[in-house]
Amino acid sequence: MTPIFPRVIHVAPRVQAQGGIESILALHRQLPQRQAFVALFDRNPRAEAGYVNLNLNWRTPLWEMRRRFSRAMAPLAGGLVVYHNGWGMPLFHDLDGASRRLLFLHASPAYHAKDLPTFAGLVDGVIGVTPALVDAWNARLPELTAERGLVVRGPIVLPALPVSTLRRNEPLVLGYAGRIERTQKRLDRLPALLRELQATGLPFRFEVLGEGGWRSELEKRVAGQVRFHGWKTKADYWRILAGWDAIVFFSDFEGGALAVFEVMAMGGLPFFPAIGGSWSDVYAPQVDPRCHYPPGDMRALAAAIRDVFSLNAEQIAPLRRKACALVEGHRLDAYETACRMFMNTIADAPRISAVRRRSRRITDLLPLGLATRLAPWALRRG
Repeated sequence: MTPIFPRVIHVAPRVQAQGGIESILALHRQLPQRQAFVALFDRNPRAEAGYVNLNLNWRTPLWEMRRRFSRAMAPLAGGLVVYHNGWGMPLFHDLDGASRRLLFLHASPAYHAKDLPTFAGLVDGVIGVTPALVDAWNARLPELTAERGLVVRGPIVLPALPVSTLRRNEPLVLGYAGRIERTQKRLDRLPALLRELQATGLPFRFEVLGEGGWRSELEKRVAGQVRFHGWKTKADYWRILAGWDAIVFFSDFEGGALAVFEVMAMGGLPFFPAIGGSWSDVYAPQVDPRCHYPPGDMRALAAAIRDVFSLNAEQIAPLRRKACALVEGHRLDAYETACRMFMNTIADAPRISAVRRRSRRITDLLPLGLATRLAPWALRRG
């Protein structure tokens, strides 16, 4: 199917960083359509065709943010503009030159609840990474009829590695992949899990694949008990994931957790908190109800891991096959087809997104950091 829009422009806080949104954007770069990527806050970016970084930070005044955005978007006028997580849409939308405007939601309903009303009247459609978002956008963006919303499964691209559903490491290898953060990802819960696992007597090894601002503190708290891999190239990344028996998440909220899907596709089991709002919440109990543990309860999580891996390899094999099967719908070709068809639907439908011209105001003199703390409404009103 040939894309209707002359160009798709992705606007995101970061494009070249490491994380779930950035992984999805990297996959978009592989799609056969004319695209551009506008990053707001990338640090030390690589020069790439079709990529612009505004180099914003917490010291940048709002007026300067708008000036840089306007300059970046001027050559891209007439395209479909996709705001990832909606960041900056109320502040920038009158400068984007869009023929249509999409909102792409990457997190849970709880994460987006406060901001969704600020997008009302500004978008022609919405894409979400979990079915739990549908009720949220129906309630807060009532102008969007059913055909203007799409739920996708976060895309993954698998390497040509053999998947063994009969493997069972001795000791057991558990892992976490993603940003090392205390907020949201809640890696501060890992030390308690290690203590509870040790109390079960289950032989295990724990690995962390990723980076983040909380890494040095976490290393102090789990000194000598965890192997930290940092970020790896894709070949090394897949090699490490393929060696894990299970992936463990601790989050307070998630939209998808691509790393969970990737480990499942390699035959690993997902242990995921019952926080609601993501595909991982859907899949974990289908693999085994014990994989869906009470949020924050490290004793219950350790007991679940012990009980599941008390099974022998032949008994665990059906669970691994189930995990593999559940994430088949996350393959890139299915994602690409769904997105392209949806964008063409939006192109065929009448435009309903408004352009609310934004007059200059005294708060535009504030740097972003101060505006966020003292006048957050300045970022949310068009």
